[in-house]
Parts: sequence; structure tokens; C-alpha cells
Amino acid sequence: MKQKKRIKMKKNGLIFALGISFIGIIGIFLFLIISEKNDLKNIKNYYSQYAVTAKKAPLYNKNKKKIGTLEKNISLELTKIDPKKYKSKYFKIKDTNYYILYKDIKKEDKKEDTNQVSNYLVFNQNIKTNKKITLYQNKKKRITLLNGINVPIEYQDKKNYYISFLKEIYAIPKNKKIKLIEKENTKEQEEKEIAILEYKTISNTCSGYDCVNTTIIEDQTNKLKENGYYFINIKDYQNFITDNIHLKEKAVLLTIQEENDFSKKIIDELKIPLEKPITEENSKSKKYQIKSYTTLENILKMANKEEVIEKEPIINNQGIAVLNYHFFYDAKTEGCNETICLDTAKFRDHLNYLRDNNYKTLTMEEFKRWMYGEIELPEKSVLITVDDGAMGTGKHNGNKLIPILEEYKMNATLFLIAGWWDINNYRSPYLNIQSHTFDMHQYGSCGNGQINCATLEEAKADLQKSLDIIGNNDSFCFPFYSYSDTSLKAVKDMGFKLSFVGGMRKATRNSNKYLIPRYPIHSDITLENFISMVK
Repeated sequence: MKQKKRIKMKKNGLIFALGISFIGIIGIFLFLIISEKNDLKNIKNYYSQYAVTAKKAPLYNKNKKKIGTLEKNISLELTKIDPKKYKSKYFKIKDTNYYILYKDIKKEDKKEDTNQVSNYLVFNQNIKTNKKITLYQNKKKRITLLNGINVPIEYQDKKNYYISFLKEIYAIPKNKKIKLIEKENTKEQEEKEIAILEYKTISNTCSGYDCVNTTIIEDQTNKLKENGYYFINIKDYQNFITDNIHLKEKAVLLTIQEENDFSKKIIDELKIPLEKPITEENSKSKKYQIKSYTTLENILKMANKEEVIEKEPIINNQGIAVLNYHFFYDAKTEGCNETICLDTAKFRDHLNYLRDNNYKTLTMEEFKRWMYGEIELPEKSVLITVDDGAMGTGKHNGNKLIPILEEYKMNATLFLIAGWWDINNYRSPYLNIQSHTFDMHQYGSCGNGQINCATLEEAKADLQKSLDIIGNNDSFCFPFYSYSDTSLKAVKDMGFKLSFVGGMRKATRNSNKYLIPRYPIHSDITLENFISMVK
């Protein structure tokens, strides 16, 4: 009996032990499941496409073997991970075979790549080391690689090679242990010679061939950009001639002899470098002097380092009176209280004087081509302009202007507010129609012409509507003679070749093509006043 009892006790003990073991196994299994879930949750919380090292952290290869060290605050871009597959504690660094432990990073917003220089060409040489090497930024140790490196040289200076690693630029101090090996890293053609385009003076208030106005420079730089040229600064130039950098083709250096507010404004508005002159001669550069008469065709030849022979044009101080009329009425049968109204009898006196004294009344096309130096005009030339399209100018509102122009066979240009009246009311072979806005001929909230109160996008949208009707962007006229930096930019962006304001003086080829002066004609004008304007 006692033996049976002992056997039973042993059997119960074994069952109890097995039960305890089973419970333990189940507990361990549940613990592992919970632990894995927590780990996966933690890993998922740590992941971001853009990250930064939270502390000094090991860098691993694909076998998860340590191959280097990253210092704190190294920015990384990680390979995208399917949210359902956070099973590895190591995140892969994008476009590499390197890995980082999830606990060694923290999330970061996308960082703009400010270190890469887009106009530099990588050298066809690699830095190769088989031993431990350190990479630096701002003279601070940032990355240590235990097994060396084999990467292209981006650029160099006297003390360092610069390489791209993990999408950042790092310095490697030059020393005799570093081997340089030839390797074809790029087949892109590099620049062999820099074109230097030099201005003496930039101004809108001076004259002479050495003085170039800002509109001309804007046209020149836009033309260069359209043809694939880009502008370098003086530091790039100096590094280029010492072979510390390799540049892509079509590099241009702009220089200015006499700095002033206009040249500073050009730098700010066009976002281009405009450097002090290069005094030393160098076989890797070719210098050209830019004059006020330098054509866009010659600018492109200069940028391409071609031989350019420019002849000074014959000195021509010709000025052309641009006359600005508004409303027309017959004083015998009508009334008009506006100061910008003109009796048709006075208008006939003006045309009679022009006819009797052999003046040429210009089309806008002729005036434009003259302003751009494409043609010469008779000394006695005048441009007649009419603003708005209101009283007496159209076939629907008095029809005074067109019959008189057709009678005298003289040309005029109407700056029409295109959204206010039907353009077909003004059709005549002697009346060219140009833009005076679509619907911005009123004062805006800024106390100025509405186009000057509008945003750039609003102004351009209005101008586009006027062009859709008029179909010609040779010229534009600012309402109320007022303009702003924004409205000027809108006019230029929409491709207008000329624009007009007021000014009470003649237009010359040195006039700013976007601020061409005009003589406003008022109701009290005398014939003597008129003659003094055009003579």
C-alpha cells in the first residue's frame, strides 16, 4: 500500500511539474509574442523616410557587421518600407548597401540638399583607401569608415578632396597614403574655357556706349539662359582656373567695372552673380566688353567664345516725339469737360502741321524696330498714340478719330482697354491697336492704378485677357502713367517689347524701353505748344 501511495505521489508530482513547465513555456511564448509586437511597434514608430542620427551610431553592411561610425546629427534618407513588414531592427540607407539600427536614429523633415553644386562635374578620378578613413564637415569629424573608401572626387582645394557620401559632401584631408585611380565617372563634356562678359556701367539714367541699361541686361541674360548658359561666381572661376573644380559646358562669368545701385538691383532681381573685373590674363578664359549696342546675336557668340567684331554705330542723338491723345469731340456741336478732350479742329491743325512740314507718322512696328536699332528713321518722325478707346475714338462713340486719320492717311496707335469695348469698332488700316489692360483702368486699393495694386499673377492674367483679344504684344501703355516693380515685371513676363508712360520729353534709343516718355495732349494746347513738342 505504501509503495502504491509513493508511486501515486510521484506520478502526481510529475504531472504537476509537467503542468508548471507547460505553463512556463506558454508564458515564455506569450512573452516573446508580446515582446515581438512591442519591438515591431517601436521599430515602426522609429521609421521615417528622412532621419537623423540621434547619437554616435554604428554603420553596418548588409551582413549587419559594423563597418564604420556616424557622429550625431548625420542626415539620412532611408529606403521605403512596407508598413506591414517592420521585421528588421536595421533600416537600409537609400541607394547604398549600408544599414543603421533603428534605435540610433530619430525622425527628421526632408532636408534640402545644399551641399551639392549642380554645375560641377565629378572628376574622372576616385579616392581609394583600404584602411580606416575619416570624413569631415566644417573641420569636424563626422563619419569614420573602418575599411576605407572608393568614391569619385567631386572637387578639391589645396588641403582637401571633397566627395559625396550618403548624399552629403564631405572633406578628406590630402595625404600621401590616399591613392587616386583613374575611372570614367562621367562622359559629360566639361568646360575648357570661360567666357567673361564685362560691363563698364549699368544705369538707366546715363548715356554713351559704355552705359548699358537694365532692360538690355535682362534681355541678354534671359537670352543666355534660353540657350543653356549659366552664370558662375568669382570663387567658381578661381577654382576652375586652378583645376580644383570641373564645370559643365556653357559657363559664363559676368563682371562690372563700376558698381552702383542699378547693378545691385540687377543682382537682386535677376538672381545672378555680377562680379568685380578679372585683371589677370588666363588661358582658360576669354573676355569681351559689352556695349549698349551689343546685339543678342553677338552675346550668344561671345558666350560661345567666338570672335566678335562690333562697330560703333554712327552717333545718333535723334529724339522722337510720342504724342498722347485721349478723347475727341467737335466743339461746334458737342461739349466735353475733361482736360484730356481735344477739339477735332485742333487735331486737324496738328496733322496739317505734320503734313506741311513733311513729318512721317510712324506705325508701332516702325517705332519698335527703331528703338531696337534695327532701322533708321527720317529726322522728322512722330508717333501718335491714343489711350483708352473712349469718346470720339471708335465707330460706336462719335467716330471722330478714324475718319480724320484716313483722310490724312496718317498712322496712329490706339492703346485699347480691351475688356470695355468691342475691338471691331476701331478697325482701320491707319490705326494699330495695342494693350491698355483688359479691365484694370481704374484706381486700386493702393491708391494707384489697379495694375500696380494687383499681384503678379493677377496682373499677368489681366494682360493675357487683353492679348487674347488684341493678338499683339509689341507694346503696352500703363494706365495713368503709373507703374510698379510688379506691374513692370508682369509686362516683361508677358513678352511686351515696349511700354509707355508720360514724361514730357522725346524718346531716344537710350530711353528705357519699358518706360518710354510721351507728351500728354490737353484741351488747352496751342499750336505753338504742339510745334515745340515735335520740332
